[in-house]
Amino acid sequence: MRGRLLDQPDLFSVQQEGSADGLEHIPPFAAPVAATPCAVTDDPVALRIAEAIRDVFGDFGSEHGLSRTEIAQACAAVASADEFDARFRVFIKLRLLESLRGKAYDQRYVFNPTSGAALLVYERLGEAGGVQEITMLLDRTREGLLNGSLTEAQLSAKIAQARRSLANYTNHLLRLVRTRPIEELLGQRHHHAHTTSLKEAKHLVHAVAEQYPALRPAGTRLIQEALRYTAAVNEFHDRLMQQATTRRDFSMLLPEQYVTAARRSSVGALAQVFATTVFDPPSVQITTGQILTAAADHQPPPPRQRLPRPPSRPPGPDPVETARAKAALTRQRREATVTLLMAGKDEADVTAALRALPWQAAVKHLVELLRATADPAIPFMLDISGEVIVDAQGPVTYASPVTAYRIPDSPQEMDDDTEAAPQSPHE
Repeated sequence: MRGRLLDQPDLFSVQQEGSADGLEHIPPFAAPVAATPCAVTDDPVALRIAEAIRDVFGDFGSEHGLSRTEIAQACAAVASADEFDARFRVFIKLRLLESLRGKAYDQRYVFNPTSGAALLVYERLGEAGGVQEITMLLDRTREGLLNGSLTEAQLSAKIAQARRSLANYTNHLLRLVRTRPIEELLGQRHHHAHTTSLKEAKHLVHAVAEQYPALRPAGTRLIQEALRYTAAVNEFHDRLMQQATTRRDFSMLLPEQYVTAARRSSVGALAQVFATTVFDPPSVQITTGQILTAAADHQPPPPRQRLPRPPSRPPGPDPVETARAKAALTRQRREATVTLLMAGKDEADVTAALRALPWQAAVKHLVELLRATADPAIPFMLDISGEVIVDAQGPVTYASPVTAYRIPDSPQEMDDDTEAAPQSPHE
């Protein structure tokens, strides 16, 4: 890492630690396919030009591509004309930019999405290192196992690949913790802030053991390596904490480390951080005005006053009682109408009585009968047959047989009436 400890960002800074140009992760990433040691640039302008080209194609590009002039205008803010010209020739040769129709004279270019994917990988490597790639490998392997796209041999190879990658990262991290200065560790703290490799490895091994028992030894070795990496991360954080305590420089710690310490450490361990810290003696001076202001701000709210009582009811009859009396008279009238039609009997066929009335009066009486039987307070019920009586010469042209019944007042009376009463001719 370049720079001094005092130049480190504070606790809430989002700046990434590492080299000044931010390209330290690109040479080892490109080394497996590099033709020569000079194949990878160390100029940060090159990466900014590539990102600007990606952005302009993403914002304004289409299936018809962009011209060289349009691409150059988009890169003017990050590089000079000479720098752009030099990188443009490289991008054409390495096919980051391709001619629209594949012709030498073509002056319109399209962006190769493979290069865009590489830029995303570079950004992820700069932010979280390569441990996240191992986690993604474990997750993809587990997904391939669940959907049946991987054979037993392929699963064995994937597990071995993840285990070896974890071993390499663990050895690298232990070497940093035990042999390198604290400045180099600070450049790696974001790479190991979140470790989910152990959790992903457990999920994968559990799923593999259920379907392929022969792969359990390989899964056990993967878990052991994941545990070894977790222990190395803990040792890495312990050294950072020790250095932060010694120098009183807590900007070296990440916010997640503060949260973890607050949740998992005891009160004594948290207090030990400030065991040798010198504090000024307390000096509390409160004036009378401040006390009165605080008392006014925190006094309970005044009690709620009840609304005044409504004014007294005006003189005259109570409208509620008047409505109740009117409803009672209506009920009595309907009950009297039904009793009159039934001639005082407990059961009566009122069809003839209704047919003898004019049709307007017959309709009115039938409605009164229906309203009476719908009122629970009136002890009558009505039976209307599905038959139709047609009398073209009578007051009522057609009607259905109607029988009215009085509901007994007591269950005993109901039983007696049920046994003694003959069946209705309509049943």
